[in-house]
Amino acid sequence: MKKSNLMVVLIMFVFVTFMFAQSFQETGKLEWVVKDREFSRSFMEAYIDTLVEIDDMAELEVQETDELRVIVGIDVEGNASLENIYAKGRSGVLNKLAWAVLDSMDADMIEGIKSRKYSWDYLSAVDVGGGRGDVINVFEERSNKQVRDAFWWTHRRVDISVFPRIFIRVNPNFAFATEFGRQDLGFPAAASRTLNLGLATEVLKFYATLPASYMNLTKSSNSPLEGSFGGVLKFDAPNFGGSISFQDMNFLGNTDTSSFLNPSNSVYNPASGQFYYSFTSRIGSPKDQPGFVPLGSLRLQIGFTYMQYAYGQVYHSDSTITDGTGSFHELDRSGPLESMFGLFRAEYASDMNNRFFNKFKMAGQLNIGLDGFGGFDFTTSYTITEWLGVNLNMTYFWSPMLFNYVNPDPNLTTTHEYEWEPGFYIVPSIALYF
Repeated sequence: MKKSNLMVVLIMFVFVTFMFAQSFQETGKLEWVVKDREFSRSFMEAYIDTLVEIDDMAELEVQETDELRVIVGIDVEGNASLENIYAKGRSGVLNKLAWAVLDSMDADMIEGIKSRKYSWDYLSAVDVGGGRGDVINVFEERSNKQVRDAFWWTHRRVDISVFPRIFIRVNPNFAFATEFGRQDLGFPAAASRTLNLGLATEVLKFYATLPASYMNLTKSSNSPLEGSFGGVLKFDAPNFGGSISFQDMNFLGNTDTSSFLNPSNSVYNPASGQFYYSFTSRIGSPKDQPGFVPLGSLRLQIGFTYMQYAYGQVYHSDSTITDGTGSFHELDRSGPLESMFGLFRAEYASDMNNRFFNKFKMAGQLNIGLDGFGGFDFTTSYTITEWLGVNLNMTYFWSPMLFNYVNPDPNLTTTHEYEWEPGFYIVPSIALYF
């Protein structure tokens, strides 16, 4: 393994160790929002009644219909202790419930809210305290959490899109994840013969990559980005994110590769790095107002990608027959300018309905290279019920990338050119939620 690849592996190992420590630790805080309207109302009624009993002249800043947000501390023995409860009204303001009142309430009511034996959903730390929340203010700004989670991982415990991606949330902030392709680099599902297996949290994803093919409805697209063994680290914060990755064809050795790559003309991604800035805003119209787009959140990402491409063939050292039964021989690699791309991505998710799912989701991504090579990727999703949805992905690359190489036959010294044209891809899928 090359030293550069070894350094990437070490960096990823440090990050994934940190991620495991964060995901499995028994101490810390749990934060969630109460989705059970009846339970929330009964709790707020008890709170208001207790407040009036303590001080019948007290000014009421909360109402029975307010949404409850709970913060619980977990000690080393796994015992839960209530730290704070916030009530969010229709105006979006978060009001902290008074401890003097909570201490005077029925102990069973307090234990009930800590038990989470009701409908609830995980709440990111940035949405609690300080009055920030996911308030829609006069500038129509929004929290990025809802639209980010719709694409980054899932709002559900189990999310199976047959089969571009599978997410299984072990707990509110940790999931096992499987994804086909390199969506972040503009090569989703069938456009990249890569299978990603690994772990995901609210902020980090760590994947090991394997070569694997995925179906494509268009027969003319026969030159996808090849996949190999390697690793990917992604991060996504409220306002910025990115990824680093590597793959190495040498890991394949002399295995028969004819079943999962094109042995005579293989293009893969040895290394990549990406960084983007993002912001989220309100878009669309409520149901009771005219408009084509339902009320939702639009997240825009602007950044750059450094993605290197390597071209080669698979043959034995003593032969130039490219039948896939030898080892990979690299013949050419993209230069620094050919590897630089501008990134623009837009993600839209309609607001959650009363059953807590996004009915519509759409995303478009544009990758433009400095030498003219690039592609456009579009994904749309429609959730039929809370457990079933349909997805469609379309990807198009508008110009070929040119590779120059010398004939591998030692008896020949001719120079050749290979135009890599990834083409056009259409991938439908069905999504199941649990």
